[in-house]
Amino acid sequence: MTFQKYVIALCFIVSMVEAAQFVNFVQKPPRKDLYEFYWDVVHWETMFLYDEQNQAGTPVRLTGFNQFERRDTDRDDPTNCGKTFPMTPEEVNSVVVADGSYTRVVLANRQLPGPTIVVWKNAQVVVHVRNQLIQEGVSIHWHGITQHNTPWMDGVGGVSHCPINPGERFTYRFNASEGGTHWWHAHYGTFRTDGLYGALIVLEEEPGLPSFEREYLVLLQDWQREDSLETYLRVDWEASRFSYGYDNTNDCYYNKRQPDGTEIGPVPFVSGLINGKGRRFYDVGPEAEDPNVPLDLFAVRSGLRYRFRVISAAMIYAFRVSIDQHELTMIATDGNRISEQRAESFIINTGERYDFYITANQQENNYWIRANTLEEKDIYGNTAPTHSIKAILHYSSAQMNQDPSSTRRACTDSNICTVVNCPFQNYRSSAFTRCVNVHQLRSAQPQTVPQFDSAEPEKWEEHFINFHFAGNELDGAQRSSVNGHRFIPPSAPPSTYQSKAMASYMYVFIGASFLSIVCWLQVDRKGLGLTPCLDSECGGDKFCECSYNINIAKDNVVQLVLYNMGAGGSINGTAHPVHIHGHHFYVLDMGFPKYDSNGVYKSQNTDINCGALENCNARSWMNVSWSNGNKPGLNMENPPLKDTVIVPVGGYVVLRFLADNPGWWFVHCHIEIHQVEGMAMMIREGTEGQMNPPPPGFPTCGGFDWSSDEFKKAQKGYGGSSDNNSCSGFAMVVAPDDSPAPFAGTFTDYYSSVT
Repeated sequence: MTFQKYVIALCFIVSMVEAAQFVNFVQKPPRKDLYEFYWDVVHWETMFLYDEQNQAGTPVRLTGFNQFERRDTDRDDPTNCGKTFPMTPEEVNSVVVADGSYTRVVLANRQLPGPTIVVWKNAQVVVHVRNQLIQEGVSIHWHGITQHNTPWMDGVGGVSHCPINPGERFTYRFNASEGGTHWWHAHYGTFRTDGLYGALIVLEEEPGLPSFEREYLVLLQDWQREDSLETYLRVDWEASRFSYGYDNTNDCYYNKRQPDGTEIGPVPFVSGLINGKGRRFYDVGPEAEDPNVPLDLFAVRSGLRYRFRVISAAMIYAFRVSIDQHELTMIATDGNRISEQRAESFIINTGERYDFYITANQQENNYWIRANTLEEKDIYGNTAPTHSIKAILHYSSAQMNQDPSSTRRACTDSNICTVVNCPFQNYRSSAFTRCVNVHQLRSAQPQTVPQFDSAEPEKWEEHFINFHFAGNELDGAQRSSVNGHRFIPPSAPPSTYQSKAMASYMYVFIGASFLSIVCWLQVDRKGLGLTPCLDSECGGDKFCECSYNINIAKDNVVQLVLYNMGAGGSINGTAHPVHIHGHHFYVLDMGFPKYDSNGVYKSQNTDINCGALENCNARSWMNVSWSNGNKPGLNMENPPLKDTVIVPVGGYVVLRFLADNPGWWFVHCHIEIHQVEGMAMMIREGTEGQMNPPPPGFPTCGGFDWSSDEFKKAQKGYGGSSDNNSCSGFAMVVAPDDSPAPFAGTFTDYYSSVT
């Protein structure tokens, strides 16, 4: 094929990207070495019928249970917009229903959820993403894939690579190195909450599991009235109390409380979706607003086993997932197998994945699949309604098009319910419910956990990292932060610096001056586009805003103690699901706060030595003998592997991994408004010289500033020459307060010192 024909064919393929109906079960592809996908990211509207042939659209409404009609003008009377028309099944299938209301969304290939990727382990995955938005950049993160040796494919806009600008196409290419249930989602701004997410299933042989008739996909999401940016701004400016409407002078919203008395839900729960379908709630009370909105259906036949791969794409809320009258057998978390754990239900936080199976052994009927919020009380201690997202488990001989009448299993003294992955230690005793916390799960196979080696103490690192709210004394506001740092995203992605370091070597060969080489490397080492964290403003009980990051040496054993402590206690505390990019980690232990006799938060855990610091940032063990991995109670035999873990209010979690994946890795709370507000940081794993440089032609970006003298030179014309012997061209990106001291020595000595 000639180059011209190749380009024409490629353009044809890209232009033919069309919406497809979401399929809620895994369709296993043939084994291949490479799988390729084409996506268009677009603005879309729910409950809207698009006529692409005539470039026209009309709103859609529900007239009965799963019955639709479209509204349009009367041809005989163009001023009449109220005429309705029936819809064909094909037209109905093309509509993005969501919760039955009209909402602007951001979708890949016009699907909600977005396209499902199913590949076999270790295959190469290629996804061509074209940004067809009007004015926003996007990026796609492959959640669960560690991107070993490809950190610039991790998809964190501004950290891994530049955001994909409108009109641009960016090709992601990576190895599906981790088997299991994963997902992809937008990771620039808040587009994940607007619908830009989907499942990523990496198939592998799984000895020890029973056979399944079908493997179902369950993607959960809370759904707001407004688009995600409006929701974020309302929370960021502490205006959540006006969530019932700026013109509503009668009703105020206040955060709800979960069973341990700690905060959840900075904005009201409006509705939620299972596989893109759900029903909106009234402002007060748990009753659905429109029972005609269709729900997703999972068909089963008696006596057979079915696997469910559950993914939480939520913006904020955690969900307790159950199926009426059916026992769940948990088999995996975050794509990693665990020993079978039977449960009545499990709690899933945003970013997490849990796999379970059921046996269809109940009477032939329809049963509710429930994903309940953890809401229990309001700020005054009054009972608050628990909201539920629902889908339908449908036995083959049961009646169709009818809501189930089933009820949840009753938890009693003689029939105690087991709940996996509670964000607190346990429910109150009167709930007759037992928690199996995440650290109590067991890997399906024995694990080789990296350990402290007294012969090489320099190969061990332990970091204490506090995910909590902090603020300054001026406005008193409490902001999302990590160790008291509110994260400021880089103005240029640090993962692209390695190519600049390689370019520095080129200067050696072409005879550029030593000064030019030093200037280039200073820019690389000091972090192009990073807002520095200054000692005068950060640390201890201080609150600062910067591009917070920590250094981890390649091949070291790293133990992270993530905790959630500081000012405010339960009044200023939310359990945070923390995602670490670039690794799966062992969950070795968990510490909880003290509770009263009703299971309500009383005071924070004392294993962490907060000293006199109210905000308790970057601390250490109270018992110094616990250092170097000597904390008692660590599970070193069969701990679960995860990439996202809940950090309880007033408590902590102990994680461990081997630093074998050099790169810049994002670490953040997966509650999207917390992450965007600043509860994030970066790990710089290894030196730039140990990180794989991005491929040739990889896009770069960043801020720009220039001096008056440079402007005058530009007006006159440079005459094809530039001042390569001066650092002036980089002064704008090296912070004056963070400038390196003058260096005396050889080029080799200097390069070694900065890398």
